[in-house]
Amino acid sequence: MAEFHASDLAVEDQYKLMSGAIIPRPIALTVTLGPDGPNCAPFSFFNCIGVSPPMFMIACSPKTGPKSGGSTGALKDTVANLKHHPEMVVHIVDYELRNRMNACALDFDSDVDETQIAGFNTAPSVHVKPPRITDCRVQLESRLIEIKEMGTLPYYLILGEVVHFHMDDDVVNDRLHVDPGTLDALGRMAGNGGYTRITDKFTMPFLHPPGSAPSEETVEKAREIAATDRTGGRT
Repeated sequence: MAEFHASDLAVEDQYKLMSGAIIPRPIALTVTLGPDGPNCAPFSFFNCIGVSPPMFMIACSPKTGPKSGGSTGALKDTVANLKHHPEMVVHIVDYELRNRMNACALDFDSDVDETQIAGFNTAPSVHVKPPRITDCRVQLESRLIEIKEMGTLPYYLILGEVVHFHMDDDVVNDRLHVDPGTLDALGRMAGNGGYTRITDKFTMPFLHPPGSAPSEETVEKAREIAATDRTGGRT
């Protein structure tokens, strides 16, 4: 088994291992508002972190990206805009919008509206000032909780709170269950241009409800099921 001590690796090599192993990653197509107007950018270091209230995180590198030469200190427009106006709209990207999303990843100047370059349709949001992309099946109007600088590069950890949900009728049912097949969300893989779709799903038995210790019978059942997985240690 290959082994690497993290501090011995160049920054770009750390990035290769992290982005290649932690997959697939959801994509946050994020619209913010700055002094020069709206900005739209996709981020794959993104996930939900909790509810009450609904919260998520986005990690954003500096403008120079994860390079061994270090950062010039310049901020990407998303972080700069959130420091100027602490609101955003996060969108989930589906397969049919993959090329428009990709156009928003270009490194434009701050006065360029990426939604226009990509040909997205937008509309005013209900509770926040940045506009929302109506082409996306899920639109999350959000407010900034905090931005934390982390690491030596540094990365900027954006913590956000969803204040209003927009979802297509065919994506969510009356019980608020989201249909992943209809949503058809993209996932980010490693390397330039690496993405995936949710085309293969499976279910596993829910062995015991949370909040109480499982019975001996449940533990034995869990052992039996676990024994059907691949065996053999990795050294």
